Amino acid sequence: MSGVIIPTPARSFVIDTRAGFASPTLHSRLDDLRAMVRSLLTELESLGLPVELEPEGKLNLDDELKRYEIGLIRAALDKADGSQTRAARMLGVKVTTLNTKIKRYQIMRRKW
Repeated sequence: MSGVIIPTPARSFVIDTRAGFASPTLHSRLDDLRAMVRSLLTELESLGLPVELEPEGKLNLDDELKRYEIGLIRAALDKADGSQTRAARMLGVKVTTLNTKIKRYQIMRRKW
């Protein structure tokens, strides 16, 4: 993954995933995956980001990751007083990438 900057929580998730999937059986791999997802959800909750369950207690990983990313972008923009350049630097992404995500997720400008 050269050239890709992975935020710390995601980096540890990737490392744990690689280590965990070295297990010999499918059952143990699924247990490892469940444990990693629980750990990620706990980390999201500790950051004050809402983690809502879908009906029947199901989680949608894509939706949760999107919510997490939106929360990080908003927090960076708040800390940067609305400056996309500074927020992008904080997040370790290019300004164009941040701008694309702001448009994709329709993140409205707050009064900074």
